[in-house]
Amino acid sequence: MQLQTRLKNSVRLLQRSRFHYYRMANLQAPFWLAVNGQTCRIAAGENPGASSCYAEVVIEDCYDIFAYAKRAKPKVIVDIGANLGVFSKLCSLLFPEADIYAYEPNPTALEWLNKNAEGTRIQVFSGAVGQNSGVVNLDTACDSTIGRVTEDGDLRVQCLAAAEVAAGRPIDFLKMDCEGSEWSILQDPTLLERTQECGLEYHLHDGHTLAELQGLVEQAGHRVQGVANIKEEGKYGVLRSMRQSSAARLA
Repeated sequence: MQLQTRLKNSVRLLQRSRFHYYRMANLQAPFWLAVNGQTCRIAAGENPGASSCYAEVVIEDCYDIFAYAKRAKPKVIVDIGANLGVFSKLCSLLFPEADIYAYEPNPTALEWLNKNAEGTRIQVFSGAVGQNSGVVNLDTACDSTIGRVTEDGDLRVQCLAAAEVAAGRPIDFLKMDCEGSEWSILQDPTLLERTQECGLEYHLHDGHTLAELQGLVEQAGHRVQGVANIKEEGKYGVLRSMRQSSAARLA
């Protein structure tokens, strides 16, 4: 199975970079992206997290967004924890008519996100997302792709309440990769209640469990579709969910 996955990812790497990369070790910013008949570059720094982000989102397709693109025409996409904008940029090519709301609190990542949003329907918002609005502390001492909101973070940033995301609009696809802030966000079920489908990278910090996460998702009216991209013995992974009514139609 591992060999099949490696072969599949090798083919995807060739196709989705338009033969600019022949193996993962060759990934180098700015990254090539070729999908939906279009080719572009994704601006990024030389930090290791940038290459990992490109590999996970574009090549491994951890959010299953390419399969989603074959059956959906979303109007509103939300990217919480957008970082440098790999997922948002990919969605701007797959769904050129969709409004994309990208949220990112880290100033270093925001610089690249703004560059990658130029000429697209990506709307960039500087700040974190949580259950309530206010000010939070962000740890910026690490790679921007793994910066967390913590009590002793070195940078104070604005936090937007989950209820205010996407200006309260119905959301077709919600992507979350916010290094543990999903636990705060999901305390308000209204975000998932107005979302059709969700791809959520979870982080089992501070005693949280996957069963707890599944419970929060189901309480908001979603059905868990599966868990993938599991790493570090289950500490991290991506949970896909869908509104109960939508899941029933596809069953």
